Amino acid sequence: MRPAIASHKQSKAIFACRACIDLPPGFDRVRPIPQITSLTQPANPVIFVGLDGGDWHLLDDYIAAGRMPNLARLVREGSSGIVTTEHPPLSAILWTTMMTGVSPLEHQVLDFTQFDLVTGKKEPITSAERKAPAIWNMETMAGKSVAVFGLWATYPAEPVHGLLASDRLFTFLYSEASPPPRAVYPPSRESWARAGMAAAETAINFNVMQQYLPWLSAADYESLIHEADPYSKPPSALRRMLVETEIYRRLSLDLLSGSVPDLTIIYIQGTDIVGHVFAPYAPPKQREITDSDYEKYHQVPEKYFQSVDRFLGELIQIADRAHATIFIASDHGFHWKEDRPLDISSVANATAAKWHRNDGIYVLHGAGIPPSNAHSGRGTIRQICSTLLAASGMPSGERVAGPPLPPLEARKETVDYRHYFQPFAPREAAAANGGADESLAKLRALGYIGAGESVAAPANVAGKSTKTAGAYNNEGLILKHEGRTPEAIAAFERAMTLDTKLSSAPWNLSDLLFSRKENLERSDALLIRAIANGLPEAPRYAIERAIYYQRGGHVDRSAKLLEDAVEARSDDSDLRMFRGRYRIDRNDCRGALEDFVTVQRMRPDYAVAWASAGLAEICLGNRPEAEAFIRHSLELDPNQPKLRQFLVR
Repeated sequence: MRPAIASHKQSKAIFACRACIDLPPGFDRVRPIPQITSLTQPANPVIFVGLDGGDWHLLDDYIAAGRMPNLARLVREGSSGIVTTEHPPLSAILWTTMMTGVSPLEHQVLDFTQFDLVTGKKEPITSAERKAPAIWNMETMAGKSVAVFGLWATYPAEPVHGLLASDRLFTFLYSEASPPPRAVYPPSRESWARAGMAAAETAINFNVMQQYLPWLSAADYESLIHEADPYSKPPSALRRMLVETEIYRRLSLDLLSGSVPDLTIIYIQGTDIVGHVFAPYAPPKQREITDSDYEKYHQVPEKYFQSVDRFLGELIQIADRAHATIFIASDHGFHWKEDRPLDISSVANATAAKWHRNDGIYVLHGAGIPPSNAHSGRGTIRQICSTLLAASGMPSGERVAGPPLPPLEARKETVDYRHYFQPFAPREAAAANGGADESLAKLRALGYIGAGESVAAPANVAGKSTKTAGAYNNEGLILKHEGRTPEAIAAFERAMTLDTKLSSAPWNLSDLLFSRKENLERSDALLIRAIANGLPEAPRYAIERAIYYQRGGHVDRSAKLLEDAVEARSDDSDLRMFRGRYRIDRNDCRGALEDFVTVQRMRPDYAVAWASAGLAEICLGNRPEAEAFIRHSLELDPNQPKLRQFLVR
């Protein structure tokens, strides 16, 4: 072939042209950088497993009970510890922070969604939004091979020295008839990935589902696999979660059965989703959960984590053969026990993150890693990237947070990886990224975006910026945490300008102004706006602030706040009850009675509302009516001895 090409210029030109066509887009980005390769040392392969929401409070119980023997081995033989999360603890932000080692203010993945510059509509967050190199970019620069499965904000799949199966190949958050183009790199691997998806869908059949839900009938199963909104019901959500886990298990094991790359990253989202969907039903049983629901779902978390442990066992076998280091970490913990916040939703946009604990997990296991004394290591999620660099024999990153997590140590040599990085945004991505409306519906169903948030950029922003109101709101929270108050205020203001329906940004700015005791009139007005826009906890915030004003002697301000709050959400029984009590204190007995009777209509079985109405009638001098209300309250709840004594008197 070579002599023929050398002697025929035309053939040579044709061959060169064909080579250009066959090379995948961005192929030039996978070439090693000599300045980095010269500082890189040989190292054992690294297999990183991301357990979203993994928490030692739960996992240690499973280990002690013998439910997770493979994780037990890694902990027993390796070094383990705790990593502290960052706020806001939202997966897209946290995992990008972990994989880049820089602040979200630097990497700029600040929301679950972004605006499409072509259509102006919201779409799931993409890899083009990330402005800092991730660990797979750094490894590629060093000539190391990688395989990445399912991580947030990796679509379209970037060119890497190896394989990248993005979060749009399959995700729990939304369903698509088939993955969009560029879900996998290199493109030649897309058919392989799709075949793995099909096999996983088939594998999670009726028999598998019955292992988790023994009461499930064949008719139930047929119904749930055709559920249009799989996240609206626990059984269909479970199946979706199991399919996703099985896809990345099959694909990663198939790839690792051949050669093991220098770095393999496998992200498991189900360990967090199982918490959001099933933690309310987990042992110990909480009084808010019915006996029927508890019996149906309380075993699901344990069985799911057992399946994850079996997967870890398969990875351990591969690691033992390849002399690989296994590194497991989570982005945050999760409230699984008595501290579960059952009074707030585990899937609602405004409250889902409140089920997250600050303490995540990590485990390092492999040659040269000594056993630790319990979970003695301490660090932050931002140190995950430095740990991966150190484990891979790579030079430290100049602007990458360190040091590596114990017991690893950083290399003295450093490289500015960002100098060689450029975000990957092929033109075809925007046109191919269809199904945005369906995607947003699924994100909304799981509480990742608020029900009232706008789905398109304002006319003056469309086509100019990808940044959503949620991104600016999250940016404001990070700036507030860093003490950069003027910048935080500006970010919250920008969020409210972009989306007038947003509820979180008005509250965050209100809380910031209130904490600084400045511009209290605007702070209160913003709190009312948050109430009107549907922030679930805003009525409680208004009640707490009204009490603060009252105790400080600002009775009129307290009263106005309550009046405005009830006007903004007249159907909130807690606001009505508190205003009624407040009216009693101010001798507005008729107004108080109106509030208490309104609450009775909202909550007919609420004994306190009937008793309170009785007190209001006494205040008005209507004793027969008062006695009737009080007697009905005692019928609803006989365990009110003081009220019974009051009735006798």
